[in-house]
Amino acid sequence: MTLKNLYKLASKFFVLILLFLMASCGKAPNHIVIEGKVSGAAHKKVYLRETGHDVISAIDSTKADKQGEFELSLSATSPKFVLLQLEGEAEPIILLVEPKEEIVVKGVSGNLSRDYTVSGSKGSRLVRDLNFRLNQTIGTIDSLSKQFRESRELPRFDTIKPLIDSAYDKTIREHKRYTVNFIMENRYSLSSILALYQQYDRRTHVLSSRDDFALFQLVDSSLYPLYPNNLLVENLHKNVKMISNQLKLYDKRQDMLNEGEVIPKLDYPLLTGDTISLSEMRSRFVLIDFWALWCNDCQKSMSRLRDIHQKYAHRGFQILQVSLDTDAEALNQWYTNDSIPWLVATDYKQWESPILDSLSINSIPSNYLVDRNGVIRSRNIKTSDLDEVLSKLLR
Repeated sequence: MTLKNLYKLASKFFVLILLFLMASCGKAPNHIVIEGKVSGAAHKKVYLRETGHDVISAIDSTKADKQGEFELSLSATSPKFVLLQLEGEAEPIILLVEPKEEIVVKGVSGNLSRDYTVSGSKGSRLVRDLNFRLNQTIGTIDSLSKQFRESRELPRFDTIKPLIDSAYDKTIREHKRYTVNFIMENRYSLSSILALYQQYDRRTHVLSSRDDFALFQLVDSSLYPLYPNNLLVENLHKNVKMISNQLKLYDKRQDMLNEGEVIPKLDYPLLTGDTISLSEMRSRFVLIDFWALWCNDCQKSMSRLRDIHQKYAHRGFQILQVSLDTDAEALNQWYTNDSIPWLVATDYKQWESPILDSLSINSIPSNYLVDRNGVIRSRNIKTSDLDEVLSKLLR
């Protein structure tokens, strides 16, 4: 080989190495860039965080320049949710990012999470559309609630109320229809998980895990094979399994026992470590109350239940609460701190408890009022009615 040919070969080799190095110096395969331009955000801090196992951790932060522009970055090997928050803002923006994305967020400081645009990220755009539609619906519900309150004292209220109720029902139906369509069209996106768990307020969900269980199954079967190690997907998978088991028990138990039936003889494992049966209580009437610490509706009646117990305990009334909690420490702490004066039973098996199976309990709060012979005198009696019933029975 001549020196001239060797030189040409070396030159080609050098060019290949240079091209390789240039490619290596570019953006890494799992690199994500988030650029922003927010009016009124000059020199404000911008934070990028992520959540996991009840902990919010920082990813990146910077300070916007005098034009309100900033740039943040992170790495990810699969889609993930991150929180973008501007200094002084009450709520963050939720972004659903993927590797290699170059995301641009634009908006106005003051209420950024409710007034922004996002490009360069399909997942983030879906999340924005989903949240904006929910906020719009909540706004309509709040407006209707205000009309209801302001109309109650008007002489035409009987005419106005049906119109407000109709508008409310229509709003709820339309939003649910939107949510169902969103999930069907985006079941392979993590944004569908957010759609499953949206709430109008702390007590009212857009979807019911029981009535709309098919949607939960659809999202789970679509996402779990793709992202089994994602925390949100993993939690959804566990919830779907749990709900499935609950529904099977629900079908098995069907309706509660009827008034006039004799309640099955059972031994109830008490929180104190002992066991007790109804025959051992020697009370004229026993309220068997099924509840849990995590059940908001159950907690609302607790104060009234305490008053009723104090009023009728010396006249032959007893309460046996059957807890569906699984956290022994929390349950014992509640029992001690609140000085509970009645019996509390639990086997920590929640919906798989054989007690619930024997007594056909498929939801809480639920209860039976039984007499000393074990005959069911009432079921699912409200605490507001219990006082009046006991006043007649315990004369």
